[in-house]
Amino acid sequence: MYAFLSYQTEDKAVAGRIKDLLSGMDIPSFLAHEDIDVSDEWPAKILKEIGKADLFVAILSKNYYESCWCSQESGIAAFRKKMIVLPLSIDGSLPKGFLGNIQATKIDPDHPRQCDLLPGIARCNISFAIDSIINIIGSSKGYRNAESNFELILPYLQKASDDQVVRLLKKASENEEVYDAARCAGKYLPHLLKSHGHLLDAKTREFLKNTCARWS
Repeated sequence: MYAFLSYQTEDKAVAGRIKDLLSGMDIPSFLAHEDIDVSDEWPAKILKEIGKADLFVAILSKNYYESCWCSQESGIAAFRKKMIVLPLSIDGSLPKGFLGNIQATKIDPDHPRQCDLLPGIARCNISFAIDSIINIIGSSKGYRNAESNFELILPYLQKASDDQVVRLLKKASENEEVYDAARCAGKYLPHLLKSHGHLLDAKTREFLKNTCARWS
């Protein structure tokens, strides 16, 4: 998966934060002020990168609609049938023009979250989104962080493969912050153990069952 970030120059700091979030989910992205060399022809480079991208992330603000470049980029993206468009609004600005029929997600420009990006990523590739969330859960630091990370996957569990659910359970069993978090051990993991515990190795299955039993 490859993402194109569309933004006005004044919002480049926000764009950089979004790029970092995508990178943390193993999604490379194009950020014009970092990824265009001085010797490149801007229009040709922009067209090439939009043509390569699977996900078009528009960082909407009052600045966005003052840029003719942004308007042209969004127009190109709107007419690419296989591209997923994800508008993120940093100041309440609504999608206009070619993006007018797509609902935007309001984000905190100083602290954007991975969950702001997941709906667009899931529309682009649901299996990739699930794998990314599993990795996020496995890297949880702190009980509350583990709970909030686990909640990211809940809307997509019905579309997860058996192998993905098993990997999620194994990741949980390897991270104390996950398996000892109250909502994970008392609510989320028991449900998955009931449906997929028989697919786990005996040691992992018994460990998680005993851990969850302490919270029942």
